Amino acid sequence: MKKVLRSLLLCLTLVVVLGVVTACSDPLSMLTGANNANANNGEVIELADNTEIPEDGVIKAAQFRSIAGKDRTVTFTGKSNGVEYIWSFNGKNIKNPQDQNLKIDVVTASEDLNKVKTLANSAPEGIGVTIKQTSGFVTVPRLTLKTGKKWDVNAGIFLKYIKKDNKVTKISTVTFDKQVQDQTVMTFNVTQGGDTYYAVCGKSGSSEPTAQDGNTTGGSSSSSTSESSSNGDGSNTVTISISCATVLNNMDKLNNSKKEFIPADGWILQPTQVTFTEGQNIHDILQKVCQEKGIQMDSEFTPAYNSAYVRGINQLYEYDCGDLSGWMFKVNGWFPNYGASQYNVKGGDVIDWVYTCDLGKDVGDNSQY
Repeated sequence: MKKVLRSLLLCLTLVVVLGVVTACSDPLSMLTGANNANANNGEVIELADNTEIPEDGVIKAAQFRSIAGKDRTVTFTGKSNGVEYIWSFNGKNIKNPQDQNLKIDVVTASEDLNKVKTLANSAPEGIGVTIKQTSGFVTVPRLTLKTGKKWDVNAGIFLKYIKKDNKVTKISTVTFDKQVQDQTVMTFNVTQGGDTYYAVCGKSGSSEPTAQDGNTTGGSSSSSTSESSSNGDGSNTVTISISCATVLNNMDKLNNSKKEFIPADGWILQPTQVTFTEGQNIHDILQKVCQEKGIQMDSEFTPAYNSAYVRGINQLYEYDCGDLSGWMFKVNGWFPNYGASQYNVKGGDVIDWVYTCDLGKDVGDNSQY
């Protein structure tokens, strides 16, 4: 009876949160990408190299299917408040194509923008972008902004303003097109949506923007912009961590029998470098490091979704800290919309396994909202 009630509650939560009236499915599976919320009818619409963003902002899943799994980059262009913006998507890591709303509203002046610049080491220049896409991105896209005027800057960061805490957290580093002379053209990685974010810029040195790294988990110094790397003997490495820090703020919900498995600082595994061989995926890396470190792990393969689903780590399982709790992963600051066994790792990847008590919202993923 308890399982029936739990399933009904989870289904109701998913319907309310996602606004979909579909067959009941486990939202915890969605946390690790084991479930595709979009209907997949197999339709494919070929994308051009560049596409103008439509009035409603939506690029269809059928269009993304034309580049899914291919090492091909396509762009989408739009304009807001006099600023031209360009999205770049590479299909290589797209495995679960979904509709994406690529429309943004550009903010060139606001009270919040002024606060953000002050918090980011009094950065002299900045711009805000309200991203309409509320669910997760199908891959990590790059966003280019053409300001329309020249800024005297050479350093910048893309960040999020946490208003309730009055702080800013870094998402990625801004790069500049130095070949353009009449205006500032900046590009950065985007791993989140459904809110207003800011690109702030200054000069290297005294006015160089600074912010806390927002892609960390419980103190990890991981970055969303990690590039390929290898150690001295040529074997590739990745960095992996396992954190259940969110449980520390939800001890009243925790199953009493699991309290002994919760570390005082929330770290089950602090950021650790692990070597890998070509073709291994995130699930393989988790299995490897858990075996090496003596950490209990329980997962199962779900043929329907062609994906492994991690049920428990260090004896902490899904639903152990409330009906919306379970394990999730992010790679280089991005929460993929597919399972851990579907992402083949590459040198320099930063993998964070995090336990959520609120369907991802408490660990920085708003794709279920």
